Amino acid sequence: MNDKNTRNRAFLVILTIGLWLLSALIAFLLILPVLDSFITIYAAFWADTNIGGSAYYLGTTIRQIGVMVLVIFFVIGIIGGIEHYTHHFNSPSSWEFMFITFAIELTLLLFSVLI
Repeated sequence: MNDKNTRNRAFLVILTIGLWLLSALIAFLLILPVLDSFITIYAAFWADTNIGGSAYYLGTTIRQIGVMVLVIFFVIGIIGGIEHYTHHFNSPSSWEFMFITFAIELTLLLFSVLI
């Protein structure tokens, strides 16, 4: 019985690490599509047709600030996620946090694809 519990715990550890790494990879790959969506929305509503005008510089500024903000959220999510998983391993709150993480990533993916 103890050997089975050890195997189950090892499986859960590997599953948790794998899902956490998958969510980190997805979040990293979503940075550029989300930024592209923000710039598309900006260009659709507020940009002018002058190619080098003030709207271009404001768009690049929005993109640079967006990169900084999204990378900060990425780092906070990665560090906070692993802290939460290590302190609340295999509890309902850790699986709920994992579900919320994947739900947010799926929402951002759909947002960036549908824009």
